[in-house]
Amino acid sequence: MKVVTAGEVTAALEITRAAYQEAMTRAGMLAGKIAEVHAYAESQLAEVAEQDDDADPGS
Repeated sequence: MKVVTAGEVTAALEITRAAYQEAMTRAGMLAGKIAEVHAYAESQLAEVAEQDDDADPGS
């Protein structure tokens, strides 16, 4: 199994963020709401990363 680097994850997240931002813009969402959605998503990702850091390495 290939190990994914932090740089690869960061690049994938940035590509995904840009795609969702474009989609939300095309759907007519206001810039302020797009920023709010991004903030919520980043918060959720940080929580998931924190949970992964707390996980048992053997699991």
